[in-house]
Amino acid sequence: PLRNEIPSSQGSVDGPELDPWNIDLIGADRVQSELNVRGAGIVIGQSDSGVQGDHPEIINQYRGKFDGMDDYNWFDPWFGSIKPVDIGGHGTHTLGSIVGKNTGVAPEAEWIACVNLARNLGNPAYYLDCMQFMLAPFPQDGNPFQDGKPEKGANVLNNSWGCPAVEGCDPETFIPAVRALKAAGIFVVASAGNTGMGGCSSVQDPLALYEDVYTVGAVDVNRNLAGFSSVGPVTVDGSNRTKPDIGAPGVNVVSSYPGSSYEMASGTSMAGPHVVGVVALMWSANPNLVGDIETTTRILNETADTYSGVFPGCALDGERPNNAVGYGIVNAYEAVQKALEVK
Repeated sequence: PLRNEIPSSQGSVDGPELDPWNIDLIGADRVQSELNVRGAGIVIGQSDSGVQGDHPEIINQYRGKFDGMDDYNWFDPWFGSIKPVDIGGHGTHTLGSIVGKNTGVAPEAEWIACVNLARNLGNPAYYLDCMQFMLAPFPQDGNPFQDGKPEKGANVLNNSWGCPAVEGCDPETFIPAVRALKAAGIFVVASAGNTGMGGCSSVQDPLALYEDVYTVGAVDVNRNLAGFSSVGPVTVDGSNRTKPDIGAPGVNVVSSYPGSSYEMASGTSMAGPHVVGVVALMWSANPNLVGDIETTTRILNETADTYSGVFPGCALDGERPNNAVGYGIVNAYEAVQKALEVK
């Protein structure tokens, strides 16, 4: 229990950039303007610190807004809030990079959300609560096992968090949950982590280390790997698998923040949402791809821009995939073009 109410965070940036570098770098601006694809028809699942639901960037994309109902659209196992709120700001920022009308990759996708990280320190139970909600949303006063409705589940999940040992996780904690989400045709994206300064094999916390999760590292405006971005190979589970799978903008990204404000932030938490938005664009452009995890993954990998920046010692120059940025830097325009070719 908290002795006093936690004050809500407030952003320090006046407003969104008119031409956000991160949206331009991955070609999402061209998808929106030239292909007229903006994510309509796709539901984003956001598990994070919460969301300022009435923020001008994202209020109109909230699925609960259309029927005036928060049931099946918002769940807060931490504080029991009945409407979308965010104290810390992390969730509002990451969601704004996915669906923000000015800051988002897929500004017409809808969103539902769950609070799994209200105090920036979680535990496996809360993480699982939110994954269950994303698979089969339920009423706020309902029984998740009896009242969950998979038909209301999210299509693409953003997970800008990791669960280290201090929170009670080991490398295998969420494997059954991740496999269930994949079997349901839900595309799970996870941020790689921000321990890259520690060197190779710094992708070590779930969900980022899993084979069945699409893991995202961070690059800057010059397309160089961010120094903080965690790199592979994954050794904590003995797999030695290559991670992350791809890179995306994650340095000095401007997005929505509590108090109807904006903030500039850096981290792989900022990179992951860009890939979530690209998948939403692909699935919106071609509904035949919805739920097809393998084909979607293949297209993302094949259309990624080749990385030509600085490589850490565990990632060989020219290797694809590599342990710095996987297959390269996500290219929204090429990915959507390729998605449109799928019958």
